[in-house]
Amino acid sequence: MVNAMSAGGRLHGRVARVGIAIVALTALVAMRPVRAYEVATVTNGGSIEGVVTLSGSAPATTPIKVTKNQDYCGQAIPDPVYTVDGSGGLANVIVFLKDITKGKAAPTEPLALVNSKCMFSPRAQGAMVSEQVKISSEDTVLHNTHPQNADTNATIFNVALPFKGFSVTKPLPSMPMMIKVKCDAHEWMHAWIMELDHPYYATTGADGHFTIKDVPPGTYTLAVWHEAAGANTAPVTVAAGQTTKSKITLAAK
Repeated sequence: MVNAMSAGGRLHGRVARVGIAIVALTALVAMRPVRAYEVATVTNGGSIEGVVTLSGSAPATTPIKVTKNQDYCGQAIPDPVYTVDGSGGLANVIVFLKDITKGKAAPTEPLALVNSKCMFSPRAQGAMVSEQVKISSEDTVLHNTHPQNADTNATIFNVALPFKGFSVTKPLPSMPMMIKVKCDAHEWMHAWIMELDHPYYATTGADGHFTIKDVPPGTYTLAVWHEAAGANTAPVTVAAGQTTKSKITLAAK
C-alpha cells in the first residue's frame, strides 16, 4: 500500500511539473505577434552562444521503475528530467527566438528521434513546422512511438518499431505546437518536440550550452523552455558577423 501511494505521488508530481511547463510555454507563445515567417538570404548574420543554468540544487529524483521488458531495459532507469552539470548547466532545454519573422530556411535533414536503451533520444528538441522526423530504434524490444499535441492530447501519428534498426520518416504538423512523445509499450518513455514557424532554435547540451547561428542582425527576445523548470526570456541583440553571449537561469519547480 505504501509503495502504491509512493508511486502515485511520484506520478502526480511529474504530471504537475509538466503542467506548469506547458502553461509557461503557452504564455510565451501567446506573447508572439502573428506574422508569417519569410525565408530570405541572411547576409553577414551573427550567432548567439549561451548557457542555461539551474538556480540552486536540482531536486532529488527517484529512479524510474521499469515495468516491462526488464530483461532488456533493466529494473530501473535514472530520471533524466533534471540533468545538471557541476557548474549548474541544465541539459534538455529548448532555446529559441520568440519574435523573428525573416531569415534562413528550414533544415534539410530530417529531425532524429531515436528509441535507445528504453528511452527517447534526444529528450527535447526544436523543429520547424512540417519538418520531417526520422523515428528509429536501437533496441531489440518493440517500441511504439506516439506523438501527441501536448495541449489537446490529439494523436499526430503512431509508429510501431518492432526490431533494432527499424525506422520510419513522418512529417510534423503544419502549425506551431508543443508535441509530447510517448511510447505506448513503455509508459515511462517521454520526449518533447517544440514546433516553431522558424528555424532559430537549439537544445542545451549536457553542460547547458547552446548555439543559434545565422541570425539576421537585430534585437530579439530569447526564450527558453524546460519540461519541469518552466520558461524564461531575455533580450538579445545580434550584431552583423558577431557572436552574442547570453546566460539565462531557470528555477527548479
